Amino acid sequence: MKHPAKKTIDTRGKRLGGETPLLCTPLVGRSAERVLAEAAGVLRGKPDIIEWRVDFFEAIADTAAVIEVAQSLRRLVGTLPVIFTRRSSREGGERIALDDEGVVALYDTVAASRLVDFIDFEMGNAADQVARVRESTRRHGVRLILSHHNFSYTPDVDFLVRLFLEAERLGADVAKVAVMPRDRADVLTLLTATERADAKSHIPLISMSMGPLGSVTRMIGGLFGSGLTFAVGEAASAPGQIPIGDLVAVFDIIRRARGGEMF
Repeated sequence: MKHPAKKTIDTRGKRLGGETPLLCTPLVGRSAERVLAEAAGVLRGKPDIIEWRVDFFEAIADTAAVIEVAQSLRRLVGTLPVIFTRRSSREGGERIALDDEGVVALYDTVAASRLVDFIDFEMGNAADQVARVRESTRRHGVRLILSHHNFSYTPDVDFLVRLFLEAERLGADVAKVAVMPRDRADVLTLLTATERADAKSHIPLISMSMGPLGSVTRMIGGLFGSGLTFAVGEAASAPGQIPIGDLVAVFDIIRRARGGEMF
């Protein structure tokens, strides 16, 4: 099957959707001090991109405090792209002191600050909220990742392909799908779905099979069309994440085995 022309996203010198998957490390600190200390630590591993999982941040309901940390984080990481993510408890995140409308308002303020480069919002949220976050990110020049996480099981290939394509239909700049495998066949299902969606979509994709069983997808997902993988910096934000140094080594081995051609 001939693949459509792929849309790559170039942000601060990093290319999402290019030949080499980007390495992203999550920040899960509960205080401003911990977020910044984590960031300083993970920078030593030379990630391509940073994700701030703001649902771990205890002062998430204080918008001014969130912006203050975002400003400090931007100064600290310099030109590294930043993903701003509130993961809902429905999809494996922390319980927070904001309702869904409060999260949409927070996203709008953070997008307007232009301190972050990507915002991750779950496509399972109410349709009007997805549309409002999409409009806000477009207005402020921030990229939108529409995501789906299933921590219980792995749906079938056709369902997963539809999820990727639905994210694109809803206006995502990037589509992300993460699922939990129950057996080895589920891991192959995720990889197959990623390859098929990559053949049809026009936006970069991110995919992973979670937990220890699915950890191999974090190493070889790029071979099937996933443009980014999450690596442990100081602490994992999802089961199965691998230390960034190990992933760098694996990517180098794959590159050399393929004669210098990457993914």
